[in-house]
Amino acid sequence: MFNLQKSIPLPPIKLERLVKYLTEVVQRGPLPLEELKARGLDFGKGRGDITRFLERLGLVKVVGKNVYPTPASYELLSLYHLLGRAIFHPIFYSYLIQYKLIYNIIKEKNKVKLNDLQKELNKHISNISPSSWINDVAFKTLITFGVEIGAFKKHGDEVSFLGDPIASALANAFGGALIGGRPYVGEIPEWLSTCAKLVKPSGVLLIDGDCAAQALERRLTASTYSTP
Repeated sequence: MFNLQKSIPLPPIKLERLVKYLTEVVQRGPLPLEELKARGLDFGKGRGDITRFLERLGLVKVVGKNVYPTPASYELLSLYHLLGRAIFHPIFYSYLIQYKLIYNIIKEKNKVKLNDLQKELNKHISNISPSSWINDVAFKTLITFGVEIGAFKKHGDEVSFLGDPIASALANAFGGALIGGRPYVGEIPEWLSTCAKLVKPSGVLLIDGDCAAQALERRLTASTYSTP
């Protein structure tokens, strides 16, 4: 679980930048911390804001002055090519309590003003850790993540819930359809077999979205760090 700090630090970035960083580390790693900054892949003091963020998610490992990929980073990039940005949803939901809270609040309310959402989020966070809160930059980053993942839609000063991003991504990935928020597909890989039910007489498979998200989470979070 992501540890709460007095002011939650999240770099002001988009998912594309995370993917670019991880791709470089996986393909060319280990990479020196200074090289990552010199090439514009990271910024900030010390290890760098993006490196620290990805290390908390278990996607990279810093040893000395070098950044190494972990098994989870290989798995995430592989699934990214299949499911797109939605693959970040299960790992954020598991490791970023702030993202999980935002997702659950918006899902429950369906539509909420951003100011009200931030106030409610900080109320939940203070109940977990009284001296913690989320600042404006971190809040905007989390909203951006949710929009890019396909979980939320931002319109003016409001944000609304779009549905389970994994369900939608699975329907698209396997040439199926999303009906009533549930993915129906023709075939699936073996690792999803326990999450599917045959629908008769059509012969299509109905995927349990929650089960699929848990299967993806296990694939991403069960990996142990790869140390040199």
